Amino acid sequence: MMISRLAVSLPRRGRSAFAAAMTQRTANASVTVTVTPSRSITTHSQLPEETSMVYEMCRKFADEELAPNASEWDQKHEFPTQAIAALSDLGLMGINTPEENGGSGLDALSYAIAMEEISRGCASVGVIMSAHNSLYMYPVQAFGTPEQHDEWITPFAFPSDDDGCGKINNIGCFCLSEPGNGSDAGAASTMAVKDGDDWIINGTKAWITNAYEANAAVVFATTDKSLKYVFSMIHFV
Repeated sequence: MMISRLAVSLPRRGRSAFAAAMTQRTANASVTVTVTPSRSITTHSQLPEETSMVYEMCRKFADEELAPNASEWDQKHEFPTQAIAALSDLGLMGINTPEENGGSGLDALSYAIAMEEISRGCASVGVIMSAHNSLYMYPVQAFGTPEQHDEWITPFAFPSDDDGCGKINNIGCFCLSEPGNGSDAGAASTMAVKDGDDWIINGTKAWITNAYEANAAVVFATTDKSLKYVFSMIHFV
C-alpha cells in the first residue's frame, strides 16, 4: 500500500487546546485521526497553586538533600534510608493516595511534577518513590478491600509512630519479574495453591525494586500453568 499524501495540521501558538488532524490517503482508503487534549501547560508558572507548591517543595528538597548525596549513595551502593524517611515526612510516599487512607490526596499532575524534581536530584530515589507509589500503593488502593486499605495502605502512606519510640517508614514493592521470563506476566512460573483459607506461594522473583527494604509486596502468581497469558494470574499482598 503506497501513501500518496501525508497532511498534518499543527496547533497554532497560544491556543489553550488544539485539534491536530492527520490524514493518510491511499489509492483505496482514507483514514483521519483527531486528537484533542484537555489542557496544555508549557511553563511552571502556569501550574495550579497547589501543584506549584509541590514543585517548589520538591525542587528545594532535591537541591539541598538529594543532589549533594546522590553520587556517594551510588558509589557505596547504599539505600538512601534517611532520604526516603524525609520523603515520607513530606507526604510524598503517599502523594496520590486518598486522604481518608492517610495519603496526601494529590492529583496526577502533582505526582508527575514531584517525580520530575525528585528524580532530577537523584534518579535512584525517584525510582524508589515511583515503585512504592505506582506499583505497590496504586494496585492495592484500586483493587483492595477497605480492610486491606487499612492494613496495607494507611501505614505505608505516612510514617507512623511506634509507641513513642520513633517513626516507622513502611515501603512496598512489586514482585512480577522472574529469572526465566523477565517481566512477561503471562509466563510467570510462581505458583499459588489454595490450602483451606490460606494460599501457599512457591517461586522465585528477581530484580525487584525496594525488595530488601520492603515491608510488604504485591506478588504475581499463577494458579494454573496450563492456562496461557494472564487468565490464571492472581495478585497477592
